[in-house]
Amino acid sequence: MGENKPQVLFVRGVPWATLAIMLLSSGAFAQTESVAWEPITQERLINPEDGDWLSYRRTPDVFGFSPLDQINRTNVQNLRPVWSYSMRDNSRWVPSPIVANGLMYVAEGSGRVVAFDVVSGDVAWIHQRNYPDDIRLSQALNRHRGVSVYGDNIYWGTADSYLVALDARTGTQVWEVSTGDYTTGIGHNHPPLIADDKVILGFTGGDRNARGAIAAYDPEDGELIWKTYTVPAPGEPGSESWNDSELPPLGGLTWGTQSYDPELGFVYFGTGQPIPWASTLRGLGDALYTNSVIALDIENGEMQWYFQVVPEDNWDMDSPYESTLIDMVINGVVRKVLIHTSKIGWGVVLDRETGQFLHSFRTAFDNLIMSWTEEGRPVFNPDQIPTLADVDSEKTFEVCPHYHGARNLNSPSYSPLTGLYYMGLNNSCMDVNFVSDEPGGFYAGMRASRVKMVPGYDYVGEFVAFDPVTGARQWEYRQPSGAAMTAAALATGGGIVFGGAADRRFFALDADTGAALWEMRLNGDISGAPVSFEVEGKQYVAVGAGGRIAQTTSYARLTGEDIPQGSGVIWVFALP
Repeated sequence: MGENKPQVLFVRGVPWATLAIMLLSSGAFAQTESVAWEPITQERLINPEDGDWLSYRRTPDVFGFSPLDQINRTNVQNLRPVWSYSMRDNSRWVPSPIVANGLMYVAEGSGRVVAFDVVSGDVAWIHQRNYPDDIRLSQALNRHRGVSVYGDNIYWGTADSYLVALDARTGTQVWEVSTGDYTTGIGHNHPPLIADDKVILGFTGGDRNARGAIAAYDPEDGELIWKTYTVPAPGEPGSESWNDSELPPLGGLTWGTQSYDPELGFVYFGTGQPIPWASTLRGLGDALYTNSVIALDIENGEMQWYFQVVPEDNWDMDSPYESTLIDMVINGVVRKVLIHTSKIGWGVVLDRETGQFLHSFRTAFDNLIMSWTEEGRPVFNPDQIPTLADVDSEKTFEVCPHYHGARNLNSPSYSPLTGLYYMGLNNSCMDVNFVSDEPGGFYAGMRASRVKMVPGYDYVGEFVAFDPVTGARQWEYRQPSGAAMTAAALATGGGIVFGGAADRRFFALDADTGAALWEMRLNGDISGAPVSFEVEGKQYVAVGAGGRIAQTTSYARLTGEDIPQGSGVIWVFALP
């Protein structure tokens, strides 16, 4: 790998305090032993055992649900920390762990992957990637959210635009392939999807004038199998939706979680905003296929259908997030559906075979979309649509939600036991002015104020349970502080659902009623995705907290919370 030669530190059984001293005194340590290992099969990824948490949201339908019930609504109040790990970097987002064969894997934003013994918390190995000096050109730096496992390997997309395979037992690099030019902003900050014997990887860089894509690689050697761009090149189908602008279609980045239906053979993912953000710079038109849910054939990457959630975006209301795949009864008929929520204050329910719009539901306060047509096109508030006369004028638009979004990386969870769809949501606004940016640098065409409270509201965050069939709220929970919700949701077989807020509270609620059952204040905002797993008959819950998150800092100004800024911490909990 030349100048970026990785270092591997193998120190199984060494406590972290001792390890820190070792790290300061030496650049690398060689492997000294191996771990017991059972290769992770495709079948196990699709149908994991109850105690497994092998992928980012556990299953390819991205339920974010654990069937474990040892920790339940009658005893969760006894939950206690059993170990924790403080990351050495100041990441924008803390990662979410995966667990395989007794080892937990965590990726840090600075270019490290760390493996732990899940019971003791002892570090098994550390893989350190040495990023180039100009790595800050990559938008993926300090934003890493996890890795994936398959066979004997850990798969990891890096900030300097490589896909890397590591030996899951030792941390030794097996291979790497370049996926793009990080100096253009392109990189990777999310774990890949492993499906159909392929490593499927999205790209970040949507604020740096990049063109979105998603690609599939061979897990054996990293050979590219297919690559599909999410915005058309000039002259390609969909390019007419960019109104023949002098600017090339840009944006539509794919930095969120993908889902997979093995029966249909479809991969589903969301795309980011267009570049520039404002139509006053890029020209009128829907700007396909930005802000969309897209279904691809996993064999060849060919688009099967798309649904554009926010056409002709002007406000950075992107939709690069996961789609939850549920089979549910609608009007007496079992439908294969997909639920997608994004920054805009609405969710949509689609037929995942065809992309047909079934219905929408409001998630948080929103003054951009007034209603939806029967075909599923949003009807925008005309008072929020800018014209060329508004550019560089004194006109200010009050837009809700803020571009931090009704949701961001705080993924929802679906419980097949309750039939409810849980998620943390935020209510906020911003003042927007439209400007005449020049190409190069931050090229948005709009400027937004700091986040504002919604008029008449005394809170930002709420944790909500939705009936996905109707979109109706079943219950909502709010912190007394009104703090923003920052963690993903985790529903379990124990009748509880976990969430977390910017006020450092990690909490458990009754999944049926929303009643508060337990909470603990941690080191910082709860910004990771909680996971649950079982080892030797004991159930554990793990979550990441802390870091340096722009939206948390912004929301804290509204609710008066003093949020510590610094390195994230992985916390692991269990019953006594």
